[in-house]
Amino acid sequence: MYRGKWVYDESFPLHNSLACPSIRKEFDCLKYGHPDHFSLKFDGESFLKRFSGKKIMFIGDSLSLNIWQSLVCMLYAAVPNSNIIRQELNTTTISSVKFQDSLYLVDVDGEKIGRVLNLNSMRNGNLWKNIDVLVFNTWLWWWDYIKVEGKIVKDMDRIVAFKTALTTWAKWVDSDVETDKTRVIFQGISPSHYHGSDRGELGVTNCLKEMRPFNGTIYPAGLPEAVYVVKEVISGIKKPVHLLDITALSQRRKDAHLHPLVCGWPYRYLE
Repeated sequence: MYRGKWVYDESFPLHNSLACPSIRKEFDCLKYGHPDHFSLKFDGESFLKRFSGKKIMFIGDSLSLNIWQSLVCMLYAAVPNSNIIRQELNTTTISSVKFQDSLYLVDVDGEKIGRVLNLNSMRNGNLWKNIDVLVFNTWLWWWDYIKVEGKIVKDMDRIVAFKTALTTWAKWVDSDVETDKTRVIFQGISPSHYHGSDRGELGVTNCLKEMRPFNGTIYPAGLPEAVYVVKEVISGIKKPVHLLDITALSQRRKDAHLHPLVCGWPYRYLE
């Protein structure tokens, strides 16, 4: 299901972002001129019935935040007269769909020298227990300093750091998650589209005002190295973890970054 090409659906969008009361202004596609007329169908009522009584939590960086907001708005479109939003500490809850801001999954400690990314520590794991579906992601944001094996360094190879942090998370899954009760999903890597040369568009330096997908069958730049790190780490986890492996499909959606001027990609993840 992760191989193929995008096709247009002439039906209406999943929701009108202008009518969603919980959407952050920077994620409002229609407000900033993106028509978002190429979305697939989503049955919010069916989703709510199938997940009745269940708890779903998105954990990660801004991509998880974007996708959580997208799902909230899609569900609101299905039950527009509901009033089910409440704040709980650093977790926002919409019925049983939650988001926790954890940019790196592992810990970031505030010390005198600045923010220290601790690749071997993950204290937030206790907050993720007793959830029916855990959806993780990380990769987009990083550090002032890094602590690894008790030693603090100013910087290190990003791929090595990423693999170390992800391995800490993987060990937590194996030791702490009861996968007979909890389904674990990793969202995979979200590609960037800053460099038009990656897709044969010389002179293009961002994805500003992109309105159509990349039309080729193979993305010229190939997959980001982090994709292979994710697959390697997940393959070593003893317990079942589902990888949402759509980075290749995501690369073709240069039009779909969630941003004040170009947005929409989180809806595709959810579909």
